[in-house]
Amino acid sequence: MFSIKSLRLLALFVFMYLCVPHSARAGEVVLAQSQPLVAPNNQIQRITETINLQKGQEKLQLTLTYYNGTETAPGFSWLRIASPTMHFVSENNFAGKRSYSVDVTGELTWGGNQLLITADGQRGSTFSWKLTTNQPTVTSLNPSQLSPGHSVTILGSNFSSDPDANVVMFGTHRARCLSAAPDRLIVQVPDYADSASSKVTVSVAGMEAGTLAATVTSYPYLSSLSASWVPPGSQFTIYGEGFSANQSDISVFVGPLECQIVSVSPTEITVVAPVGYAGEPWGFYQPVKVRVRGMPARNQLTISISQVG
Repeated sequence: MFSIKSLRLLALFVFMYLCVPHSARAGEVVLAQSQPLVAPNNQIQRITETINLQKGQEKLQLTLTYYNGTETAPGFSWLRIASPTMHFVSENNFAGKRSYSVDVTGELTWGGNQLLITADGQRGSTFSWKLTTNQPTVTSLNPSQLSPGHSVTILGSNFSSDPDANVVMFGTHRARCLSAAPDRLIVQVPDYADSASSKVTVSVAGMEAGTLAATVTSYPYLSSLSASWVPPGSQFTIYGEGFSANQSDISVFVGPLECQIVSVSPTEITVVAPVGYAGEPWGFYQPVKVRVRGMPARNQLTISISQVG
């Protein structure tokens, strides 16, 4: 017979054995686990356990492992495990072994999931459970050269099929997840992603999946003009960022009329105001429109082009 003191020591040892680093194998993530249920007497034990999942974890590949006994503690001789959503389990499923694992993918919901455990065995009999999933990982993204607003496919493993549970960050900007499957995510590059967003990090239902490198070509941005009014045929400069040092990459329009480009740099574009506005009264407050490699610049600036300011 076990003394009260020995039972307490046994319970402590079993708890440490099951719940410390030993409980997670390489590539495995423990989502939930119980404390050991140790029989305090020889009577039938009845206990209700709850498996709590975060939103999105219910869409992962899930394995529930039951432990009936340990290397130093006996298991229950008679065991019944019932659940409203999962298959019934008895001592026969263990087939003489101390543990029994079952694939419960798709059988749990986010929030609380109930386990009803009825067990009979000698004093000191021990039972516990552990819910695990595989570590989510990212392997590649396609294409690797990206532009804001475009879609990109991220390949990997153990993603959640709930798009909202997969968090993809381009630097500090979160991408919209368009579709999700266990081995791939299709996301939309955030509108304000830029060259500082070259690190793409992915997390799945709160678990870090990894980081990938990408080349993000950001939309150009217009910040200011050198003048608010100029005569037709005179020069003015557009200031901003995300331009190009290659003049052939850039086109500039004022209203419907294209401007002749004089010089360019990544932050400045100098152009000639269209002479088509000469003698016309409608050249006031015309929008300045810039495209760089086909991408329209963000922000709207206006300029007046006329003989008289």
